[in-house]
Amino acid sequence: MSEFNFPCPACGQNISCDPAHAGTEIICPLCHANVIAPQETVKETIVPAEVPVETDAPLPWTGYNATTVETTRRTSRLAIASLICSLSSLITCIGWLPGIICGHLAKSRIRRNPSLKGGNLATAGLIIGYSIILLETGMAGTYVWRLSNAMQQGWKNVSQELATNPVVVTTTQSGVTNATDPMQMTAITNTQPADVGWLADLNGVAFPGHPVSGKIHGHDFNFHTALFKNGGLKISAADGMYVEIPHGLGASIDGQSYDFKPDDGGTNPHVKLGWQEDAIVQSATFSKGYSLKLQFGNIVKRKVSAKIYLCLPDDSKSYLAGQFEVRIAKTKP
Repeated sequence: MSEFNFPCPACGQNISCDPAHAGTEIICPLCHANVIAPQETVKETIVPAEVPVETDAPLPWTGYNATTVETTRRTSRLAIASLICSLSSLITCIGWLPGIICGHLAKSRIRRNPSLKGGNLATAGLIIGYSIILLETGMAGTYVWRLSNAMQQGWKNVSQELATNPVVVTTTQSGVTNATDPMQMTAITNTQPADVGWLADLNGVAFPGHPVSGKIHGHDFNFHTALFKNGGLKISAADGMYVEIPHGLGASIDGQSYDFKPDDGGTNPHVKLGWQEDAIVQSATFSKGYSLKLQFGNIVKRKVSAKIYLCLPDDSKSYLAGQFEVRIAKTKP
Protein backbone atom coordinates (compact mmCIF):
# COMPACT_ATOMS: atom_id res chain seq x y z
CA MET A 1 0.00 0.00 0.00
CA SER A 2 1.40 3.48 -0.85
CA GLU A 3 2.31 6.05 1.82
CA PHE A 4 0.41 9.29 2.39
CA ASN A 5 1.72 12.70 3.54
CA PHE A 6 0.44 15.17 6.12
CA PRO A 7 1.93 18.33 7.77
CA CYS A 8 3.24 18.41 11.38
CA PRO A 9 0.89 20.64 13.46
CA ALA A 10 3.85 21.97 15.56
CA CYS A 11 6.44 22.93 12.96
CA GLY A 12 4.74 22.37 9.56
CA GLN A 13 7.16 19.66 8.43
CA ASN A 14 5.70 17.35 5.74
CA ILE A 15 5.52 13.82 7.18
CA SER A 16 5.21 10.60 5.16
CA CYS A 17 3.21 7.90 6.92
CA ASP A 18 2.27 4.32 6.14
CA PRO A 19 -1.53 3.82 6.16
CA ALA A 20 -1.01 1.07 8.72
CA HIS A 21 0.03 3.74 11.28
CA ALA A 22 -3.02 5.95 10.68
CA GLY A 23 -4.54 7.09 13.99
CA THR A 24 -1.42 6.22 16.00
CA GLU A 25 1.07 8.56 17.70
CA ILE A 26 4.33 9.18 15.84
CA ILE A 27 7.31 11.55 16.37
CA CYS A 28 8.03 14.45 14.03
CA PRO A 29 11.53 13.97 12.55
CA LEU A 30 12.23 17.75 12.74
CA CYS A 31 10.89 19.05 16.06
CA HIS A 32 10.49 15.66 17.78
CA ALA A 33 6.93 16.50 18.77
CA ASN A 34 4.46 13.66 19.38
CA VAL A 35 1.89 13.77 16.55
CA ILE A 36 -1.20 11.63 15.93
CA ALA A 37 -1.19 10.41 12.31
CA PRO A 38 -4.54 11.06 10.59
CA GLN A 39 -6.53 8.51 8.61
CA GLU A 40 -5.47 8.22 4.97
CA THR A 41 -7.28 10.68 2.72
CA VAL A 42 -9.95 8.96 0.68
CA LYS A 43 -10.25 10.16 -2.88
CA GLU A 44 -13.77 11.14 -3.88
CA THR A 45 -15.35 9.11 -6.67
CA ILE A 46 -16.18 11.30 -9.63
CA VAL A 47 -19.72 10.55 -10.76
CA PRO A 48 -20.95 11.78 -14.13
CA ALA A 49 -23.24 14.74 -13.81
CA GLU A 50 -26.02 13.05 -15.70
CA VAL A 51 -26.06 10.20 -13.14
CA PRO A 52 -26.49 11.83 -9.74
CA VAL A 53 -25.78 9.68 -6.74
CA GLU A 54 -27.80 10.20 -3.63
CA THR A 55 -26.87 8.63 -0.32
CA ASP A 56 -27.55 9.30 3.32
CA ALA A 57 -24.10 7.95 4.44
CA PRO A 58 -21.72 10.50 5.99
CA LEU A 59 -19.03 11.88 3.80
CA PRO A 60 -15.62 10.24 4.34
CA TRP A 61 -12.84 12.03 6.22
CA THR A 62 -11.14 14.15 3.61
CA GLY A 63 -7.99 15.34 5.33
CA TYR A 64 -6.11 16.10 8.49
CA ASN A 65 -7.90 18.35 10.96
CA ALA A 66 -5.07 20.33 12.58
CA THR A 67 -7.29 22.38 14.87
CA THR A 68 -6.18 20.89 18.22
CA VAL A 69 -3.42 18.37 18.78
CA GLU A 70 -2.02 17.85 22.26
CA THR A 71 1.78 17.30 22.20
CA THR A 72 4.06 16.38 25.10
CA ARG A 73 6.87 18.96 25.75
CA ARG A 74 10.08 17.81 27.44
CA THR A 75 12.29 19.85 29.81
CA SER A 76 15.64 20.97 28.43
CA ARG A 77 18.52 19.16 30.08
CA LEU A 78 20.72 22.21 29.63
CA ALA A 79 18.28 24.27 31.71
CA ILE A 80 18.45 21.70 34.51
CA ALA A 81 22.26 21.62 34.30
CA SER A 82 22.40 25.44 34.46
CA LEU A 83 20.49 25.55 37.74
CA ILE A 84 22.46 22.68 39.31
CA CYS A 85 25.87 24.10 38.33
CA SER A 86 25.01 27.60 39.56
CA LEU A 87 23.85 26.24 42.92
CA SER A 88 27.04 24.19 43.21
CA SER A 89 29.00 27.48 43.25
CA LEU A 90 28.08 27.76 46.92
CA ILE A 91 30.48 24.82 47.48
CA THR A 92 32.92 24.78 44.54
CA CYS A 93 33.13 28.58 43.96
CA ILE A 94 33.49 28.02 40.18
CA GLY A 95 30.22 26.27 39.31
CA TRP A 96 28.78 29.57 38.11
CA LEU A 97 30.85 29.34 34.90
CA PRO A 98 29.25 26.16 33.45
CA GLY A 99 25.93 27.30 34.97
CA ILE A 100 25.93 30.53 32.94
CA ILE A 101 27.07 28.77 29.74
CA CYS A 102 24.40 26.07 30.03
CA GLY A 103 21.75 28.70 30.83
CA HIS A 104 22.40 30.72 27.69
CA LEU A 105 22.52 27.57 25.51
CA ALA A 106 19.26 26.29 27.02
CA LYS A 107 17.37 29.54 26.39
CA SER A 108 18.66 29.64 22.81
CA ARG A 109 17.47 26.08 22.08
CA ILE A 110 14.11 26.63 23.75
CA ARG A 111 13.49 29.64 21.49
CA ARG A 112 14.26 27.55 18.38
CA ASN A 113 12.42 24.40 19.45
CA PRO A 114 8.83 24.85 20.72
CA SER A 115 8.77 21.26 21.98
CA LEU A 116 11.27 22.13 24.73
CA LYS A 117 10.47 23.76 28.06
CA GLY A 118 12.52 24.83 31.08
CA GLY A 119 13.02 28.52 30.36
CA ASN A 120 12.36 29.39 34.01
CA LEU A 121 15.01 26.92 35.16
CA ALA A 122 17.55 28.44 32.77
CA THR A 123 16.66 31.96 33.96
CA ALA A 124 17.09 30.93 37.61
CA GLY A 125 20.47 29.39 36.82
CA LEU A 126 21.62 32.58 35.10
CA ILE A 127 20.47 34.82 37.98
CA ILE A 128 22.21 32.67 40.59
CA GLY A 129 25.38 32.43 38.49
CA TYR A 130 25.71 36.17 37.89
CA SER A 131 24.88 36.91 41.55
CA ILE A 132 27.71 34.66 42.71
CA ILE A 133 30.08 36.39 40.26
CA LEU A 134 29.25 39.75 41.87
CA LEU A 135 29.69 38.30 45.37
CA GLU A 136 33.06 36.72 44.61
CA THR A 137 34.26 39.88 42.84
CA GLY A 138 33.37 41.96 45.90
CA MET A 139 35.18 39.55 48.22
CA ALA A 140 38.27 39.57 45.98
CA GLY A 141 38.25 43.38 45.89
CA THR A 142 38.08 43.51 49.69
CA TYR A 143 41.00 41.08 49.98
CA VAL A 144 43.13 43.10 47.55
CA TRP A 145 42.32 46.31 49.44
CA ARG A 146 43.35 44.79 52.76
CA LEU A 147 46.52 43.34 51.25
CA SER A 148 47.42 46.74 49.78
CA ASN A 149 46.95 48.43 53.16
CA ALA A 150 49.10 45.78 54.85
CA MET A 151 51.87 46.26 52.27
CA GLN A 152 51.75 50.03 52.72
CA GLN A 153 52.00 49.67 56.49
CA GLY A 154 54.89 47.23 56.11
CA TRP A 155 56.70 49.60 53.76
CA LYS A 156 56.18 52.40 56.27
CA ASN A 157 57.72 50.30 59.04
CA VAL A 158 60.66 49.36 56.83
CA SER A 159 61.19 53.02 55.94
CA GLN A 160 61.33 53.89 59.61
CA GLU A 161 63.94 51.19 60.18
CA LEU A 162 65.97 52.37 57.21
CA ALA A 163 65.76 55.92 58.52
CA THR A 164 68.17 54.90 61.29
CA ASN A 165 70.98 54.83 58.71
CA PRO A 166 72.57 58.28 58.53
CA VAL A 167 72.49 60.06 55.18
CA VAL A 168 73.52 63.56 56.24
CA VAL A 169 76.39 64.37 58.61
CA THR A 170 75.91 67.69 60.28
CA THR A 171 78.14 67.78 63.36
CA THR A 172 81.38 66.09 64.33
CA GLN A 173 82.81 66.70 67.79
CA SER A 174 86.60 66.64 67.60
CA GLY A 175 88.80 65.04 70.21
CA VAL A 176 90.70 68.27 70.88
CA THR A 177 89.41 70.34 73.78
CA ASN A 178 89.03 73.99 72.92
CA ALA A 179 88.84 76.19 75.98
CA THR A 180 87.02 78.85 73.99
CA ASP A 181 84.33 76.46 72.70
CA PRO A 182 81.15 77.15 74.69
CA MET A 183 79.94 73.56 74.20
CA GLN A 184 83.15 72.08 75.61
CA MET A 185 83.09 74.50 78.52
CA THR A 186 79.49 73.59 79.30
CA ALA A 187 80.29 69.90 79.28
CA ILE A 188 83.06 70.35 81.85
CA THR A 189 81.99 73.20 84.08
CA ASN A 190 78.20 73.30 84.07
CA THR A 191 77.06 71.38 87.12
CA GLN A 192 73.49 72.73 87.24
CA PRO A 193 71.92 71.88 83.90
CA ALA A 194 68.39 72.99 83.15
CA ASP A 195 67.43 69.38 82.30
CA VAL A 196 67.66 67.28 85.48
CA GLY A 197 68.38 64.14 83.40
CA TRP A 198 71.64 65.55 82.14
CA LEU A 199 74.77 65.61 84.33
CA ALA A 200 78.24 66.82 83.52
CA ASP A 201 79.83 64.21 85.80
CA LEU A 202 78.38 60.77 86.47
CA ASN A 203 80.90 59.85 89.18
CA GLY A 204 78.96 58.13 91.98
CA VAL A 205 75.59 58.50 90.16
CA ALA A 206 73.36 55.38 90.24
CA PHE A 207 71.56 54.00 87.22
CA PRO A 208 67.86 55.00 87.04
CA GLY A 209 65.43 52.17 87.74
CA HIS A 210 62.99 53.03 84.96
CA PRO A 211 63.03 51.85 81.31
CA VAL A 212 65.55 53.69 79.20
CA SER A 213 64.45 57.15 78.01
CA GLY A 214 65.89 60.61 77.42
CA LYS A 215 66.24 63.37 74.88
CA ILE A 216 68.32 63.39 71.72
CA HIS A 217 68.87 66.80 70.14
CA GLY A 218 65.77 68.09 71.93
CA HIS A 219 63.53 65.18 70.88
CA ASP A 220 62.08 62.58 73.25
CA PHE A 221 63.70 59.16 72.89
CA ASN A 222 61.22 56.23 72.90
CA PHE A 223 63.13 52.95 73.09
CA HIS A 224 62.47 50.31 70.44
CA THR A 225 65.38 47.84 70.11
CA ALA A 226 69.05 47.42 71.08
CA LEU A 227 71.61 45.30 69.22
CA PHE A 228 75.21 44.33 70.05
CA LYS A 229 77.29 43.37 67.03
CA ASN A 230 81.04 43.24 66.34
CA GLY A 231 81.98 45.14 69.48
CA GLY A 232 79.41 47.89 68.90
CA LEU A 233 76.08 48.76 70.51
CA LYS A 234 73.14 50.46 68.79
CA ILE A 235 70.05 51.62 70.70
CA SER A 236 67.17 52.56 68.38
CA ALA A 237 63.92 54.45 68.96
CA ALA A 238 60.58 53.75 67.30
CA ASP A 239 60.75 56.90 65.13
CA GLY A 240 64.19 56.24 63.64
CA MET A 241 66.23 58.04 66.29
CA TYR A 242 69.28 56.16 67.59
CA VAL A 243 72.36 56.22 69.84
CA GLU A 244 75.28 54.14 68.66
CA ILE A 245 78.70 53.13 69.94
CA PRO A 246 80.13 51.69 66.70
CA HIS A 247 83.04 49.88 68.37
CA GLY A 248 85.17 49.83 71.48
CA LEU A 249 83.16 47.53 73.77
CA GLY A 250 85.17 44.40 73.04
CA ALA A 251 84.24 41.02 71.61
CA SER A 252 81.76 40.21 74.41
CA ILE A 253 79.67 42.24 76.85
CA ASP A 254 78.73 39.29 79.06
CA GLY A 255 78.83 40.66 82.64
CA GLN A 256 80.88 43.69 81.56
CA SER A 257 80.78 47.24 82.98
CA TYR A 258 82.10 50.44 81.39
CA ASP A 259 82.72 53.94 82.75
CA PHE A 260 83.93 56.66 80.37
CA LYS A 261 84.63 60.11 81.81
CA PRO A 262 84.74 63.47 79.99
CA ASP A 263 88.43 64.00 80.75
CA ASP A 264 89.70 60.61 79.57
CA GLY A 265 92.59 61.38 77.27
CA GLY A 266 91.57 59.97 73.90
CA THR A 267 90.58 56.53 75.19
CA ASN A 268 86.83 56.96 74.85
CA PRO A 269 85.04 55.17 71.98
CA HIS A 270 83.03 57.26 69.58
CA VAL A 271 79.35 57.92 70.35
CA LYS A 272 77.05 58.66 67.42
CA LEU A 273 73.56 60.20 67.47
CA GLY A 274 70.93 60.10 64.73
CA TRP A 275 67.68 62.06 64.47
CA GLN A 276 65.37 63.65 61.91
CA GLU A 277 64.95 67.34 61.14
CA ASP A 278 62.36 68.27 58.49
CA ALA A 279 62.31 64.67 57.18
CA ILE A 280 66.12 64.70 56.76
CA VAL A 281 68.18 62.22 58.78
CA GLN A 282 71.00 63.99 60.59
CA SER A 283 73.80 62.73 62.81
CA ALA A 284 76.50 63.91 65.20
CA THR A 285 79.60 62.08 66.45
CA PHE A 286 81.36 62.65 69.80
CA SER A 287 84.79 61.28 70.64
CA LYS A 288 85.44 63.19 73.88
CA GLY A 289 83.80 65.34 76.49
CA TYR A 290 80.88 63.02 77.28
CA SER A 291 80.03 60.87 80.30
CA LEU A 292 78.95 57.26 79.82
CA LYS A 293 78.25 54.41 82.22
CA LEU A 294 77.26 50.97 80.91
CA GLN A 295 76.54 47.78 82.80
CA PHE A 296 75.56 44.41 81.30
CA GLY A 297 74.26 41.23 82.92
CA ASN A 298 74.88 37.66 81.81
CA ILE A 299 73.88 36.60 78.32
CA VAL A 300 70.94 34.18 78.21
CA LYS A 301 69.75 32.89 74.83
CA ARG A 302 71.50 35.71 72.96
CA LYS A 303 69.86 38.36 75.16
CA VAL A 304 71.27 40.39 78.03
CA SER A 305 69.84 43.00 80.39
CA ALA A 306 71.63 46.33 80.43
CA LYS A 307 71.76 49.73 82.16
CA ILE A 308 72.98 52.99 80.68
CA TYR A 309 73.57 56.58 81.68
CA LEU A 310 74.87 58.78 78.87
CA CYS A 311 75.28 62.58 78.87
CA LEU A 312 76.61 64.35 75.77
CA PRO A 313 78.22 67.80 75.56
CA ASP A 314 75.98 69.28 72.85
CA ASP A 315 73.94 72.47 73.09
CA SER A 316 70.73 70.43 73.52
CA LYS A 317 72.23 68.45 76.46
CA SER A 318 71.29 65.12 74.97
CA TYR A 319 71.14 62.22 77.40
CA LEU A 320 69.93 58.65 77.71
CA ALA A 321 69.33 56.80 80.99
CA GLY A 322 67.56 53.69 82.20
CA GLN A 323 67.34 49.94 81.82
CA PHE A 324 66.81 47.96 78.60
CA GLU A 325 67.42 44.59 76.93
CA VAL A 326 70.09 43.97 74.29
CA ARG A 327 69.92 41.36 71.56
CA ILE A 328 73.22 39.70 70.64
CA ALA A 329 73.72 39.35 66.89
CA LYS A 330 74.89 36.03 65.50
CA THR A 331 78.55 35.96 64.55
CA LYS A 332 79.63 34.41 61.29
CA PRO A 333 82.07 31.47 61.65
